[in-house]
Amino acid sequence: MFLTKAELKSAAVPEVVDRAINQDDEIVDIIIDESIAEMASYLNGRFDAEAIFAAVDGDRNGVVLKHLKKIVVDEIYRRKTGEMNETTGKGYDEAMYWLKEVARGTIPAGDLPPKESTESGDGFIKFGGNTRFNSIY
Repeated sequence: MFLTKAELKSAAVPEVVDRAINQDDEIVDIIIDESIAEMASYLNGRFDAEAIFAAVDGDRNGVVLKHLKKIVVDEIYRRKTGEMNETTGKGYDEAMYWLKEVARGTIPAGDLPPKESTESGDGFIKFGGNTRFNSIY
């Protein structure tokens, strides 16, 4: 598993997480899986999301892990209170901003594995169009 409940201690107080989930670790696993799916939907366009989230222990990308924790903690807090916590909300917004910008390619992604190209051909792509002329009929 890419992230476990025990690893959330660097992003949230373990006692608060336990109270928010009513000691039901299955809820955390479900939220982690949903959050990974959300992150993968952003990263799939340019990166091999399957390889990113299949990594374990020291092979995991630290930045992806950091932002995943922020998203998971925010989801846990929202589940308990039904409203947004200001601190976790800021972390969630930061994580989503990072995801969107990496997906667009405006922020370098570091060592994330690129998606393998399945295109065939010589790789030549021409962008643009013909010269526009003003025609009067």
